[in-house]
Amino acid sequence: MTSTIEADVLAILAVGGQLTADTIARNLNVPPWRVVRALNSLRRNGDTFRNRRAEWQITAGQSHTERQAAR
Repeated sequence: MTSTIEADVLAILAVGGQLTADTIARNLNVPPWRVVRALNSLRRNGDTFRNRRAEWQITAGQSHTERQAAR
């Protein structure tokens, strides 16, 4: 089960593609530490990953709807 901040982060990543935690925080108007916690939780669940440039994106191969249905 994802929290509200996690769902918001996933929604932004679905639209924005590759974004840094700071950019996501600015878009959501929340502190960066909350976004980092949500991103790390989503990474542990296999929903997101971070590339070498510290940009986050949704894990390839599954849409957000398919991941939600799998839980």
